[in-house]
Amino acid sequence: MAGSVLACMLVATPIIVLALDGPWWGGVVFGAALAVSATLGDLAESLIKRDLGIKDMVKLLHGHGGLMERLDSLLPSAAVAYLLLTLFAPA
Repeated sequence: MAGSVLACMLVATPIIVLALDGPWWGGVVFGAALAVSATLGDLAESLIKRDLGIKDMVKLLHGHGGLMERLDSLLPSAAVAYLLLTLFAPA
């Protein structure tokens, strides 16, 4: 988890600073928040599956664990990214 957070911060900081003219600390916060929200989304979806007693949410993508397993970290991360980008890099 620590490596994931560090990697996200190292990638997000130059993007926020160079591409969006935001502060360097905005990239650090953005990267850390996305890593945490993606992990929490994955854990929440796994908790729901465990409570329901199922292995895959939808068997649309065979061999990949289902469709929701591809979106479980992307959906909460998209909301967090939108909110943080409106703060750190307003249009």
